[in-house]
Amino acid sequence: MLHCGLGARSGGGSRRACGLLRQHARQRGNLKLTEPGGETGQSFGVIGKPKGRKLVPGTGFAFSSVLQNSDKKTVGELNAFCLATQPSPGEAINGTCSGTAVVPGGSFALNVGGKSIGNNVSGAIVGGTGKYAGATGTFSSKSSGGENSPSTVTFDYTLP
Repeated sequence: MLHCGLGARSGGGSRRACGLLRQHARQRGNLKLTEPGGETGQSFGVIGKPKGRKLVPGTGFAFSSVLQNSDKKTVGELNAFCLATQPSPGEAINGTCSGTAVVPGGSFALNVGGKSIGNNVSGAIVGGTGKYAGATGTFSSKSSGGENSPSTVTFDYTLP
């Protein structure tokens, strides 16, 4: 049995093995995709009965959008829903959003919550499937303009 704590033997082989175990145990990665915006592969629906363009607690929306690689080839999709937990103005939501990003090789489970969740958002990666099984980390979506403009979605993840 190999022990990698402070009391580990000073042999070079043991130290190398401990370093390899630590490196293998926490693999980090980064994946950047584009949500093209507009009507490209997108669906949107309202949840509940908002008051005009304002969302009241318990109302929200669900959406699906394609994800593209740098060659503008569709390689996945983002499916999510957002619910208001506090009164919210039209363009942003005060509440929580949960979703799944289907990406090449697997998927990421995503969560975000707070005030003014809108075009530019960041949140938590709370799991994954396929080659991303057990992933944790953060994601961000940065819009290149206003509503329905293209966004760069970045997933910074760590695998167990």
